[in-house]
Amino acid sequence: MSATDGQAPVLIAGAGIAGLCTALGLLRAGVPVRVFEQAAELREVGAAVSLAPNAVRALDSLGLAEALRDVANRPALAAMLHYRTGAELNAYAMGDEMERRWGKPYLQLLRADLHQLLVQAVQALKPDALVLGARVTGLAQDDAAVQLETAAGRFSGRALIGADGVRSAVRQALHGEGGPSFTGYVAWRGVVPMSELRYPDQQPDTAVYLGPQTSLLRYRVRGLDAMNVVAFARIDRWVDEGWSSPADPQELRDTFSGWHAVADDLFQAMARCGAFKWGLFGRAALPRWQVGRVSLIGDAAHPMLPFLGQGAAMAIEDGVLMARALAGVTDVGDALACYERLRYERATTTVRRSDAHGLRIHNHPVDAPDPGPVPRDDFAEFDFDVAGLPLAV
Repeated sequence: MSATDGQAPVLIAGAGIAGLCTALGLLRAGVPVRVFEQAAELREVGAAVSLAPNAVRALDSLGLAEALRDVANRPALAAMLHYRTGAELNAYAMGDEMERRWGKPYLQLLRADLHQLLVQAVQALKPDALVLGARVTGLAQDDAAVQLETAAGRFSGRALIGADGVRSAVRQALHGEGGPSFTGYVAWRGVVPMSELRYPDQQPDTAVYLGPQTSLLRYRVRGLDAMNVVAFARIDRWVDEGWSSPADPQELRDTFSGWHAVADDLFQAMARCGAFKWGLFGRAALPRWQVGRVSLIGDAAHPMLPFLGQGAAMAIEDGVLMARALAGVTDVGDALACYERLRYERATTTVRRSDAHGLRIHNHPVDAPDPGPVPRDDFAEFDFDVAGLPLAV
């Protein structure tokens, strides 16, 4: 460790969930940080997010328990339903049962609400922590420090954490592997006011409709005021420019024609209210994340399909553990190596499990004479306590 390590800030590229959780954990431990966001204003895209007990446990460790529950819904029951008939294919209890079993609830909320909660918590500890309009343009490091080049200027720190998403500039600078690749899934996402629905009393409060190579997830957010809706389809290739665009209402209707009336009500409301079409992109697993004083977290390290509902949870866990490692291990290189030893297997295993579960539900023979129950993935992730994990130097 250099003589200036103790005073120099930890630099974080990306002010999404992973980067902000890292920043908050470090600030709570008394470690200075600067967070660099390429956008000119803080605005979290994406509709809503599910937080399983492991994610809630991690956020609670950052002092967010009360604020989180103030903006989140607590679903009681989840079911998988047939796309055409609405018949139940599988179901499980959430609510009190999950909280009794894992000690923390399962919560659902708008992604923007979670993002704002994290921003406020970071700025309460360090009002000038965030630097906006700071797209990463280059980096360099030596035995003493990391130099980060951004559109907002050049900055020096004791370490750099790349939390800048699946199209990470930090990952590209470290590993030079090119861009992400299309995974074969497209998603349509939107938040629909309950007043727009012909069938507002939809039960259970969380449901996944399964169709041939397609699915629809819906759950309520912001109390009883709105419904988060995400529809998935498997396609051969992504032909749109970029990775997100306003949805074509007719394409949405055509892709999901013939669905049950209650599900169709959601599609029609999405078409009226506006939705976004997203190509889901991923990357091959890296053999390592760390290079010297620089490492990766969240989608920059291990982009993940959403079919386990663990994408945000992995970003949150990453941030909590990275902050603990950097605050608890004196040498920066050792701290990043400690983080990677503790984190690599869990993150990459969860990515593989999500891939496999996506294939299971999108290949389920829903139109067979007797399709049988959908294989329900177990809850292997829920027991994990990233805040209590011993640091292994």
